[in-house]
Amino acid sequence: MRKLTLLLLALLGFQVAFSQEVCTSKSDVESINEISNVTKCIVTGTNKIDGSKKASKVIVVSNRSRHKRRLFENKEVHTANQLHAANINIKAENSNNQLKINDLKSRIAKINNAIEEENSRRKISFDTVDQIPQFQSCSDSSLSIVDCFNHEMQKHLVQNIVYPEDAIRKKITGDIWISFVITNKGTIKNIITTGPKDSDSLEKEAIRVVSLLPKFIPGKQNNKDINVTYTFPISFNLDNSLD
Repeated sequence: MRKLTLLLLALLGFQVAFSQEVCTSKSDVESINEISNVTKCIVTGTNKIDGSKKASKVIVVSNRSRHKRRLFENKEVHTANQLHAANINIKAENSNNQLKINDLKSRIAKINNAIEEENSRRKISFDTVDQIPQFQSCSDSSLSIVDCFNHEMQKHLVQNIVYPEDAIRKKITGDIWISFVITNKGTIKNIITTGPKDSDSLEKEAIRVVSLLPKFIPGKQNNKDINVTYTFPISFNLDNSLD
């Protein structure tokens, strides 16, 4: 148990020292999302010979790897008739101008909507985005944005992930790669997993845990909220004892 504690402390120390580096890679998931992983979660399940149950052990190693111009014309009007005619002309001109302005506003609105829709579909990787997404609790943290993200992600995984009992019984192990999008609204979507043969229960557990993530403060690119892709592996291992 003392060795396990020392290992955990060493891993966490490594995370703080190298919080802006990429720890590993996985071509099949990266090809889908074009991102590099940031966190590794190691889950060790209990495979007790006497059949007794014990909680799963979780170790998390985190890395981290931008006038309208109006033209007014003044006209001289010398007689009442000329003034009346001028008023009619001005009203007609103003009416036409208003129609043109309304049409222009409508076109601008359509362009803005198209840009917003395109931005909502656009994705950028976690390790290249200008400003990474943040947990709400990080907004007033003394930690750096990256360190706080890693800390909160670690805490979430440790508190929620459980080694599936059927996977323990069947002695199923392996790395589950999980990728998802933190949207420009701060929500989680497009969760994708990949893993070894017969790892369905492990993949379901990975999806369950990611689905429980809280709403984020969105990431930013060129000072605009944007979708950010995030990928990391969860390594499920079995041990005869956690002692």
